[in-house]
Amino acid sequence: MRYEISSKQQKNKFKEMGFFKFWFFSTLFFVTFPISLLFCLLFFGFNKTKQFITALIKDYVQTILIIFILSLSILVFIIYSIVSLFN
Repeated sequence: MRYEISSKQQKNKFKEMGFFKFWFFSTLFFVTFPISLLFCLLFFGFNKTKQFITALIKDYVQTILIIFILSLSILVFIIYSIVSLFN
């Protein structure tokens, strides 16, 4: 019984949100940052706020990695194109 209760508490609802809904909440959070953090702590509680911040950090890191990989692949393509002109 105790295991079931703790597993329900650990379920992160923010990971299951759709793309646009999570994008809206994250944008709203970052635009109103100091106030939104206090709002989350007061109305959602510590655990939900922690889950939300964790989901935001994971989303941010994933976005940075995607941008880096795309930039690197574009750079490799440009370098290959320039080098192939001289052959």
